[in-house]
Amino acid sequence: MTTAEARTYATAKLDPELEKYATHKALSDISATLFYHQQQKTVMRGTVERDPEVVKLDLDADPAEATVQDCADSSEYDEVDAETGKVIEKKTTGDRRHVMKAEAFRNAAGAWRFTSHTIERGEKC
Repeated sequence: MTTAEARTYATAKLDPELEKYATHKALSDISATLFYHQQQKTVMRGTVERDPEVVKLDLDADPAEATVQDCADSSEYDEVDAETGKVIEKKTTGDRRHVMKAEAFRNAAGAWRFTSHTIERGEKC
């Protein structure tokens, strides 16, 4: 999901594969961020380093559920003007390593889909 999300923000167009991995609030939040970038005429460049870990797994639930926690380091990920490529000055300073928490379920076809994907800005990793 994060790869399709990154392609979405890099092009300011919804990646066609995103809906394979994200649904509900996760898809809605990514779409809202995409809309912001389209309105601002910006895209994202660089990479986010990740270290995901499944912290909860319930295969007996119907549907099966999982919680994933990730340390996302966005220090090499910048918002840029889509026309000029100029980096937009950040509105905040400080550490750009944050905890991300995500909830997922396994659908009837056996594929995992994320329902939420939240940056915990107050939690550093």
